[in-house]
Amino acid sequence: MKLHHLGIDVVDLDKSTEYVQSTYQARFLFETTFGEETIRFFQLNEFVLELIYHPAKEQLSCHIAWQVDSIDHIFNHISSKDEKKIEGPYQFENGWTSIFLELNEELYVEWVEEPLI
Repeated sequence: MKLHHLGIDVVDLDKSTEYVQSTYQARFLFETTFGEETIRFFQLNEFVLELIYHPAKEQLSCHIAWQVDSIDHIFNHISSKDEKKIEGPYQFENGWTSIFLELNEELYVEWVEEPLI
């Protein structure tokens, strides 16, 4: 398992985008939508940052995402008490599959499986 990305909720997606690009010379990777969320990914050297904007979200949160070889393997190792806190699996346009575990209202863990190339 290795660090895949960090995701943070933002209040203003355009201002946050301008900030990470001007301050950290972050390279824009792609934008996607997920439900009502607009999500932008940026490359900062070997680090990937995800900015998440949801127009109706009052409580901002963040998450750490781990890259794994198999989402199924993670499912098989989640304890029964955590099963009800799992969201997903979700399949994204770029081929990623991910699941989320809610630790509390402000913090999530995500596991991402990328397609084999």
